[in-house]
Order: sequence, then C-alpha cells, then structure tokens
Amino acid sequence: MAFLLGDCQLLDRIREKNITQAEFARHMGCSRSYVNQLIKGKPRMSLEFAINAAHFLNCSVNDLYTLQWSSKRNE
Repeated sequence: MAFLLGDCQLLDRIREKNITQAEFARHMGCSRSYVNQLIKGKPRMSLEFAINAAHFLNCSVNDLYTLQWSSKRNE
C-alpha cells in the first residue's frame, strides 16, 4: 500500500498566497513557463523544489499535490 501523487495543487497554493505565477517563478528562480508546466503536471516537482515552494507558500509539501491511496505499490 502506498500514496501516489495525483493532481498538482500548486496553482491553488499560489492563489492562496495572492501572488501571480510570475512572482512565484521569480522567487523560485525559474521561468513562468516552468511553473506553468508544473501546474499542468509535466514534469513533477523535484523534492528540493517542493520543499522550497512549500516554505515560500507557507504550506506543507503534502499540500502541493493531491495524494491518492493505492493498494498496489507499482502502478
């Protein structure tokens, strides 16, 4: 049994902080297009990026994705 990453919730966290994607990207040192790609789910955030994003957005790393419970580990 394991948790699997579902949909990216980054856009919701950015909106909760009341900033734009561009402001978030500037703070994170990446492009707005990269942030947009993350929001769309391709690619997934690296752990390092997620930790830094969660710190800036004042949320938990777990808040950046919907977590799905799976009874199978290798899905």
